[in-house]
Amino acid sequence: MNMTGHVVHVHSTIAAPPAQVWDVITDVAHAEDVLRSVSESKLLTEGGYDVGTTWRERRTLFGHHGPEQIQVVESQPQRRTVVEAEVGNDIIRTAYRLTPSGPEATGTRLAMTTTVEMSHRSALSRAMWSMFGGFSYERTRRVLEHDLEDIEAEACRRALAG
Repeated sequence: MNMTGHVVHVHSTIAAPPAQVWDVITDVAHAEDVLRSVSESKLLTEGGYDVGTTWRERRTLFGHHGPEQIQVVESQPQRRTVVEAEVGNDIIRTAYRLTPSGPEATGTRLAMTTTVEMSHRSALSRAMWSMFGGFSYERTRRVLEHDLEDIEAEACRRALAG
């Protein structure tokens, strides 16, 4: 049985081209320097960003605290990437979609969708989520909105520096 706990969707238009935004999103080795919600990030695989790239980071999302191992499960450079982490009995999946915007595609519309899939939880755990999950939903939405702000600031900084 597939049970989705929450789906959080946030988006923003960034005044930097998709290539610059992509570089920020895929620079997982430096996530703790860019994203205020990440306190630690360590790349576990070698090579460039692609399906299979794996890292460990420490952040709070959907009420889960502590280090999580994250893996790229889909990668279409400068257009879309999906990462997922198994946290306890849940799978947390975040999709990033980049769409060129503005005159001559000088900007990027970045949409992030994060879902938590809870099919491996017990009935009691799912019931507790139904009662108290709204609190973690709002906190997670704020974290993702901060991530968008941080990605935008870094992409614009890199665009100006480059």
